[in-house]
Amino acid sequence: MIEHIYKKERLIFVIGLLIVLTAMVPYLILGENMIVFYPDQLDGEVLGYILHAKYLFTGIDTYPEMMNGISENGLFPPAPLLVLLYKILRPAAAFVWNQIFCMVTAYIGMYFCVKTAVNNNIIAVFCGILFAYLPLLSVYGLCQYGLPLLCYYFYLLYRGKHKILALSGVVFYGLLSSLVLIGYSVLGFVALYLLWLVWKKQAIYHKWVCVGWLSLLCTYLFTNYKLLLQIFGVGSQTPSHKEVIVRYGQNVINAFRVVFYEGTLHTPTHQKGIVVVTIVILVLGACGYRRLQGQLCRTFWLLAAGFCFNLFCALFYAFCQSDFIADLRNQAGGIIKEFQVDRLYWLTVFVWYFLLGADLYLIWEWTKHCMRDRKIVCIVAGSVFLSGVVFVSAATVYYYSDFSKNLHRLRQGESYPRVTWNDFYAPKIFSQIDSFIGREKSSYRTLSFGIYPAIALYNGFYCLDGYSNNYDLAYLYTFREIIQGELEKEESLRKYYDEWGCRCYVLSAELGINNYLVHKSACSKEINLAFNTDAAKKMGAQYLFSAVKIANAEKLGLTLLRETPFETPDSYYAVYLYGLGTEE
Repeated sequence: MIEHIYKKERLIFVIGLLIVLTAMVPYLILGENMIVFYPDQLDGEVLGYILHAKYLFTGIDTYPEMMNGISENGLFPPAPLLVLLYKILRPAAAFVWNQIFCMVTAYIGMYFCVKTAVNNNIIAVFCGILFAYLPLLSVYGLCQYGLPLLCYYFYLLYRGKHKILALSGVVFYGLLSSLVLIGYSVLGFVALYLLWLVWKKQAIYHKWVCVGWLSLLCTYLFTNYKLLLQIFGVGSQTPSHKEVIVRYGQNVINAFRVVFYEGTLHTPTHQKGIVVVTIVILVLGACGYRRLQGQLCRTFWLLAAGFCFNLFCALFYAFCQSDFIADLRNQAGGIIKEFQVDRLYWLTVFVWYFLLGADLYLIWEWTKHCMRDRKIVCIVAGSVFLSGVVFVSAATVYYYSDFSKNLHRLRQGESYPRVTWNDFYAPKIFSQIDSFIGREKSSYRTLSFGIYPAIALYNGFYCLDGYSNNYDLAYLYTFREIIQGELEKEESLRKYYDEWGCRCYVLSAELGINNYLVHKSACSKEINLAFNTDAAKKMGAQYLFSAVKIANAEKLGLTLLRETPFETPDSYYAVYLYGLGTEE
């Protein structure tokens, strides 16, 4: 009988795993025509992996392709071990296989966490599938996808079970995640738990948790030592542009609402339904608390603890976004200003879907209790409530998932209005441009306008512009001379560059902030650009790729090298090629 139950559970687990793997079918069919959420992925982190992979094991720590030579710390990969995948495979293939690995890891981790907590195989599989389908950014490796499995590994260490497996898993998580994005949060909360164990005089009984914490800490120190040396100013370090970043406060209530109720760009949890259901169950459970016994009582307390944890993280984030804290950070300067400690809310993504599992278990058990007592109205109410939570949760995750978007792409083809990998990087267009120029790419430098510089960089061009959250302060000021005229036109644009500056781009007051993806339908639009050609030439620029026509090009000393833009029938862009005093 027990063996039969185990076989049934394994079968359900495998079915869930197959459903997760189904999400990757559109990726594999579409290839480089797959739809990818490009902010912070295609415009930044992917290029970091590509350049790190290119120079892996060469001893070179300054990459000449970007910003006239950017240090490896300027493009530090969020998941260091992932560089090996980009070394072995083409970038698009590496991206897809990493996505598959992350989703499978997410499913397995959430399954074991929920199964351990509520001992319900079906609920565990359901929550695992939903968590795997969330549109998290896979370029961050296991930062978020791997949290449930990391939590389970620490649980095993707490129980003293499968210690070698658990420790190996903890180290693996460290190699595939970022210390500055999420690792510090994990280390911090585990450290607090260890202190609690010490206070309760139980640390000796759970020493393997301490061993796991030390293993994760050492892994992060090993993979991040160069970055840490820079952060703490050890050795000969050049000033980072982070020194001039100015922190501004936000509306505290809005900041809390976004993190706690909606989800952010980096935590697309879409947890509105879970929040509402959890509050309802907590209220009902509190009213009938005396009737809760055994597993029900433990699950209720887990639900309350997880909800309070997420509430704390959201409140902490909102507090950190206040004007008061922003002013303090600006005054303090250094690491206090630069380090985004409020990112601990990244931990809440995993917790929300763990809470969903607890919600479903409590509803299910209450409905079963009503069945035993033959309370028809309660049975109907419980069944409707349970079905509604399951349907709304599944529908919400499916709607926002990358699987949904790529499935629509398969059905509708190019008529589906979403940017694909090929749309973004436009390899055919830049291959035409390369052939037209006819020179070794390393022999000249380029700039981009109305286009992400990452696109030219991806296609092998050497770019003076680029996106980095950690580059030389001197370069920020040198590049500023090129776009000074545009910065003077618009105060918000000036602040964007002078007080943040991670996007070292050819900015335009007319195009506005964050408009670097201009469709070819607007390519004929003529824009007057305040552009310092002499400063650009002094830095080595010889060509400018522009998604729009520059009306005052001749006055600026820019030569349109071909009257018609470079494009293909199905391309997203049309690119004009300008020479900076260069004649064809």
